[in-house]
Amino acid sequence: MGMFKRFQLWKINKHRTEAFSDGVFAIIVTLLVLEIKVPPLNDHTSSQELLDALVGLSPKIISWVASFFFISVMWVQHHNLFRMSEKIDYGMVWLNDIFLLFICFMPFPTALMGEYPHNRPAVLLFGLDVTIASLVQVWMYYYVAKNYLLSHYDQKNVMRNVKRSFMLAPMLLIVATAVSFVSLVLPYIIYLIVPFFFLLPFDEEKENL
Repeated sequence: MGMFKRFQLWKINKHRTEAFSDGVFAIIVTLLVLEIKVPPLNDHTSSQELLDALVGLSPKIISWVASFFFISVMWVQHHNLFRMSEKIDYGMVWLNDIFLLFICFMPFPTALMGEYPHNRPAVLLFGLDVTIASLVQVWMYYYVAKNYLLSHYDQKNVMRNVKRSFMLAPMLLIVATAVSFVSLVLPYIIYLIVPFFFLLPFDEEKENL
């Protein structure tokens, strides 16, 4: 028996995995905003100084917004793919854990990019993290569609949507990371746009259950 087949031998409780994942997502979205600190002022009554300080915080706010929408969309997609799955196995649990590994790391590149918005390695690190996270999530999507898709979903259509997800998330994020060598503005635009492609689920059920 091949190693990958052995991963399917152990069936894991789907609801426990979902609960654990939801807890991780909740903690991470909370940690993201903690990197935005109240700016210190020399004159606590100066409106102009406060406005200037808030403008100085704008890169951190932009990176926080981008990360928040990325994580929110990934949580929605995570919820949908677990809902589409009849059950999960050992392999799916480990894919989920690897996915959460990169989700948990996201507050660091978010803070780094917000602190150094014109520093290419900071932008590259954020791009690398969200790209790998999206690749693993597409892999999970494929794993469910191939092995444990509920009967009221059309497998051929879902497989087409797996390919569509791959083109709209990882590939666009790779492009965003690549264009950072040409312009440091374009990656921010792409990072903000990509989540909007996934606001609604791609897959429709054959019947309302």
